[in-house]
Amino acid sequence: MTTEPDMMAAELALGLLEGDERAQALRRTLSDPEFAREVEWWREKFALMFAEYDSVPAPSGLIDNIGRKPRRTFRFALPAGMAAVAAVLLVMVLQPDGIVPPAGNEPSSGSLSAALQPTDAQTAPISAVVDRDAGQVRVAASALAPAGKVAQLWIIRDGVPRSVGLLSATGATRLALPAAERAALRPGLVVAISIEPPGGSPKVTPTGPVVATGPLVVI
Repeated sequence: MTTEPDMMAAELALGLLEGDERAQALRRTLSDPEFAREVEWWREKFALMFAEYDSVPAPSGLIDNIGRKPRRTFRFALPAGMAAVAAVLLVMVLQPDGIVPPAGNEPSSGSLSAALQPTDAQTAPISAVVDRDAGQVRVAASALAPAGKVAQLWIIRDGVPRSVGLLSATGATRLALPAAERAALRPGLVVAISIEPPGGSPKVTPTGPVVATGPLVVI
């Protein structure tokens, strides 16, 4: 990434967006290849940096204190969140090149998973598991689309959405991955679900709203 960083891409990668802002960002990942590449770039960079730090238990009573604060206070804190993103960017720029893994060393077998975060904050994440050895993806969700519509699964690679198939209206779905997508799978790629007309999107990209998205990680 050589241009000025897009803070919306960084905030989406960090999970700072919610509501209409998150829905807008998700739509951009499927309609704007450059933005999707930038989100993927941020996810990979954050994952590299976060892996260097050990987890620390939260202080006693912290969750209770957060729960007592009105939701509106989060909106006032958002500029500080953006400042934090800028600070993280600065830290990554100053990181030595040695923390970046060599290209081409990523295993091409094994399993990947993604917890797809719905645009509706009240809905639980949707689990997607990719078996690269078998060339299959399993989505543990059903009834995602309203009557007269279907849910369609996508994998965003190099900023371009690529259809995997339609999700079942009842029960979990197993879809065979095209050979080209199977070979190109890697952690950090974004999996997304859109709502489409019967038979799926009439175009090679989504035409309906994006209802869930999440990055692939190694299991």
